[in-house]
Amino acid sequence: MTRICRLLWIVSITLSITAVQLAQAQNVRCCEDYCYSRDHDRSQAKRFATKTSYELIHGSSSSREHIVPNCIPSKLWLLSRHGTRLPGKKDIQVLPQTLNNLRESILDNYDNRRTAPDIGRMCADDLDLLRSWRWDRNISVEYESFLTDQGWSDLKLLARREKDRFNEVFNWPYDKQRYLFRHTKSQRTEASFKAFVEGLFGDGAYNFINAEPEPTDDTLLKPYDFCPAYDANKDRNKQPDSELNKFLRSRIYLQTLSDISTRLGFRYNLSNDQIEAMWDICRYEQAWHLQQYSPWCSVFTKNQVNILEYKEDLRYYYQNSYGYEKSADLACYAVNDMVKSLGRSDGQQVIAYFTHEAEIQIFLTALGAKKDRDSLRAENYYAMQNRNFRSSELTPFAANLAAVRYQCADPVEPVKVIFFLNEKALMFDWCRVGLCDWSEVVRRYERFTKADCAKMYCGGSGASSWTLHWTTMVGVVLTIVVSLLQR
Repeated sequence: MTRICRLLWIVSITLSITAVQLAQAQNVRCCEDYCYSRDHDRSQAKRFATKTSYELIHGSSSSREHIVPNCIPSKLWLLSRHGTRLPGKKDIQVLPQTLNNLRESILDNYDNRRTAPDIGRMCADDLDLLRSWRWDRNISVEYESFLTDQGWSDLKLLARREKDRFNEVFNWPYDKQRYLFRHTKSQRTEASFKAFVEGLFGDGAYNFINAEPEPTDDTLLKPYDFCPAYDANKDRNKQPDSELNKFLRSRIYLQTLSDISTRLGFRYNLSNDQIEAMWDICRYEQAWHLQQYSPWCSVFTKNQVNILEYKEDLRYYYQNSYGYEKSADLACYAVNDMVKSLGRSDGQQVIAYFTHEAEIQIFLTALGAKKDRDSLRAENYYAMQNRNFRSSELTPFAANLAAVRYQCADPVEPVKVIFFLNEKALMFDWCRVGLCDWSEVVRRYERFTKADCAKMYCGGSGASSWTLHWTTMVGVVLTIVVSLLQR
């Protein structure tokens, strides 16, 4: 081979290798191919944490779990979260501009910069959804956190299904001696109460039915609002060594941020706040309009949604559940109320309270429900794929816990109880397929019923309302005395 031929051969090989390398460089891959607009199942919509639609989670109306041979339901005690709501004030102020900027950049990445990946890119239908998206101008700060039309429907339909299941309990016109309702001081829980009442007694029934007034310090439905120890625990969960923050620094989460950014055509990683903005509007919009496709849900693959859900679960687990050792104590007043109400053969037959996700989570913890053998941690995401603690299933919008008392023909244990979470019977190993003897219910929860809740509920942090008011009053008096001395 001549020298010239040898050089030509070397050049040819070099060009070939370079061409392959260039082709590989252009074949950018982020994740699996997925098109939200063409997915009629959209199973990930069941994994949106506490912003999951109740319609996708609740038990079937045709279920027969509530039917117990030789037993008649006689009382129902209900703790319900409000239905689907609008975003809070901060989100309404920040989301429109953040999302508009992201939308323009994503479309520019695909249409002009040509930086979208070859594998894992958004499909044309999803891009068209994003192209037509606009922030709903009716969503303003004036209506922050208000119940939506879907939220009203959530509670109204729940009431109708419960009335149908437990006709022996609800088959009476409204009477204060039979029904007791109460809600927290928020528009969304008050509206949820009204929707529930309308579902029970007909359109406009809330015009003549009043809920019990909320006390100044509502330690029954919002005990965490009056507990410094709870606030201190929330602050600890913001520290760098918390399981949540360790997960945010983990390889799996950082890779997820990178994949989402690449999928949207960015040559740099989007910030966690930007990812959160898209994640939140996706969940809100899909819960508001069940039959429509949210354009922002199309930016995530199913696997990415699972990882974002786990991030949410870590936060709730260490804030309101088994990851916070004093969580169950916060529910002392609520557990007492339930046991006392169900333990009486007289009194109201229906007691329904309307509250928030934190109250449902701490109450489930007090019951000992949905507890995993292992704790949720930053490093065990894959091991916890089939975990019991899943906020999507435990506390979606309109989540509810119903404890139903049954009067049975059993001469030894005539009173039974079934606990229903989101209209599905809770299974405890000390009950028979969900049916629990009343004596065992009393025994299991006597640490609450025999306790002084004023001392127990806040983990001994001295946060009883009397103490807080006394401390405030002393502070005011001292300020006045100092002011008078300085004159």
